[in-house]
Amino acid sequence: QDTFRKDQVWFCEKENNVTELFSLADFKVRKGVDNLESAYLSGRYGAVPYLK
Repeated sequence: QDTFRKDQVWFCEKENNVTELFSLADFKVRKGVDNLESAYLSGRYGAVPYLK
């Protein structure tokens, strides 16, 4: 079972002092095929991963 629904995951990008916010629900995700964590860390969803 997934921890979050796609509409509960949001990404943001900042460019030229403008922040864009978008949802994972905006992307076509193939359930059972796409590994969301790997896709995010590889930059597939556009947002740059920030890990501390």
